[in-house]
Amino acid sequence: MNSTTDAFDHRFHAAAQRHERAWVFISVAMIAVLFIAAVYLVVHDYGVVAKTARIYADPNTPATLADFQGSGVKQTGPNSYSVYEMGRIWSWTPGTATPLTLPVGAHVTFYVTSGDVLHGFEIQGTSINLTAIPGVVGHVSYTFDKPGTYYIICNEYCGAGHQAMIGKIIITGRAHA
Repeated sequence: MNSTTDAFDHRFHAAAQRHERAWVFISVAMIAVLFIAAVYLVVHDYGVVAKTARIYADPNTPATLADFQGSGVKQTGPNSYSVYEMGRIWSWTPGTATPLTLPVGAHVTFYVTSGDVLHGFEIQGTSINLTAIPGVVGHVSYTFDKPGTYYIICNEYCGAGHQAMIGKIIITGRAHA
């Protein structure tokens, strides 16, 4: 081979290698941006991040607070409610003995804790899913736009009666068009 062909091959491969590196970098950067955007969308726009409202040194303290006594439901504005949920083996208060009844379109902030062991607070058909921890009050908000019955289930094994730890939320009225 002559030196002209070798010089051309070297320049050609060097240019091709630069282009390949640039396109690999652009592809990886696009994937990273899409991943970060997807995580942001899921976490912030869909409200799947549960926040901790309060942590108590004594795990029994939340059970003694006035908010967790009585019905546990407080109207905070027009069609806006706060619900104080206590998980105890093997029931949700309110929800298990007496279903929660709220109007369609209700914006509800759930304050959730446990009076004994870890429980998983999940409302089927919604994005609500958080862990009820003794001594910790977590909160999450949701707007119920569709009428129907929503089931509160424990998705964290909590003992022999775990499978029966089911509560109900009944959303009444008609959905607005």
